[in-house]
Amino acid sequence: MRPSLQNAITTLQALRAGELYRGRSRFATGAPDAQSALDSVTVAWASKVPVPGTTSGVAELFDDARARWALERLGSVEGARCVELGPLEGAHSYMLERAGAEHVTAVEANRDAYLKCLVVKELLGLGRCSFLCGDVTEFLRSTDEQFDLCWCAGILYHMVEPVELLELISTRARRLYIWTHYYDAAQLAPGQDKSRAFSAGVATRAQRAGFDYTLHRHDYGAATRFRTFWGGTRGFSNWLELEDLVGALEHFGWRDIETKLDETHPHGPAVDLVARRG
Repeated sequence: MRPSLQNAITTLQALRAGELYRGRSRFATGAPDAQSALDSVTVAWASKVPVPGTTSGVAELFDDARARWALERLGSVEGARCVELGPLEGAHSYMLERAGAEHVTAVEANRDAYLKCLVVKELLGLGRCSFLCGDVTEFLRSTDEQFDLCWCAGILYHMVEPVELLELISTRARRLYIWTHYYDAAQLAPGQDKSRAFSAGVATRAQRAGFDYTLHRHDYGAATRFRTFWGGTRGFSNWLELEDLVGALEHFGWRDIETKLDETHPHGPAVDLVARRG
């Protein structure tokens, strides 16, 4: 085989295996700076990292109004030991540390997002946050640690079995914050713009620990093939109805449940929720 052809085949194989950098060098050439650290992650940033003079994403997650609402409703987190499920880019971890949390254990399954969290930890000097790479359900199953607060923003609607996650959280934390989408038949009915990922009539009755509920299958489709996909670990997830979400929490012993609805979110109805146990 001619060397040029062999080189082309080797390059193609490497590209398919993801072993080559596409259009960028693996080496930084200038003096070390924050922008080089941000650019070391080859997937686009979603959030605007608060480091002056740098460019990242546009979402104001490091000063998120939803997180500010939750911190106000939950009361002081000064000295609290927190577990955060799905930190994405470490924005809410940063807000929890700044609010006085003693320690934040943040668990992220998406490897690109995990690496972003490490960059953020270094750039913003997060000394009381630990980022772990792994599945949140498996983490909660395996740990014996108890937490003052579970922070669960943007992950519940990515779960195949969301009630299982709620049950596990209930064994590990005394206070809870959730931000999630939920299923609403009027807004997500067939033909509605927000309903594209829902299969008509695909709803399943389920039971866990004596609680009955309905799961609505949400398919990610081709989105899972792209590195910018920040959804769940499977090709689909199941959304809960709001009544079942609140009902499950009550079933597992949560009280003082307070909700704030967002029915105008472009990706479907959403809710902020805080609750307490014990």
